[in-house]
Amino acid sequence: MNKPNTDSDKLNTVGWETIDWRKVERYVFKQQKRIYGASRQGDKRRVRQLQKTLMNSWSNKVLAVRRVTQDNRGSAT
Repeated sequence: MNKPNTDSDKLNTVGWETIDWRKVERYVFKQQKRIYGASRQGDKRRVRQLQKTLMNSWSNKVLAVRRVTQDNRGSAT
């Protein structure tokens, strides 16, 4: 019998509790700051490149999930 095709064996999963949130927030903030700086200089190509990097970053994704699931608990979502 074949084993089900799951990517969980291949992925390097990280426990939610073991994530260094300060480090994640610092990385995302620094990237946003770089985007702002490039925007102020009028470097559109660099802005797009940095935005793409930020959108695809693991840190940005886990921080977004955390903000939606934990930080916004008081909202009627």
